[in-house]
Parts: sequence; structure tokens; C-alpha cells
Amino acid sequence: MPVDYYPQKSVDELLAILDAVQKRASTGVVFFTTAAGVQNQRSFQGASPTAVEIRRILYSLFLRDSVTYANPYASRTRRTRARYTFS
Repeated sequence: MPVDYYPQKSVDELLAILDAVQKRASTGVVFFTTAAGVQNQRSFQGASPTAVEIRRILYSLFLRDSVTYANPYASRTRRTRARYTFS
């Protein structure tokens, strides 16, 4: 059963959050950690938590305005097949 993770947010706030998460998903996130002169860098690009977060935001938008936004949990892609074409 889906849960509304953003119960106090308005539609405008959810759209701003959705835009930020989509940008983060498309560009990736780089974390720098420095401790005792040693610097570590981790890059997360196209990770699944952003896809889950986008689905949660879309569900919250659906709860607020079901005419404009579709339920992201109504249908899910269960299986895909690769198709290669040459031009």
C-alpha cells in the first residue's frame, strides 16, 4: 500500500522537490569526504533511490490532484526486452 511521504507539502512545494530530485537523478551526486588529509570521492549517478523518491513525490501529487497527475503505482513495468536496430 503506497504511503504519502509528504503530507504537509502543497502542490507547488512538491513540484519544486520533484524538479530538484529529477536534476539530481540526471546529473548525479558527488560526495567529497576529507579526514586526516585523505580525501575520498564517491559518485552516485542514476541510482535507484532517486527513482523511488520520484515515485513517492508523484504519488503525493496524485493524492492532491488526481485529475492532473496519474497514479504512479497503478501500472509498473515488470519485464522489458532489449531491441537493437541498426540504421
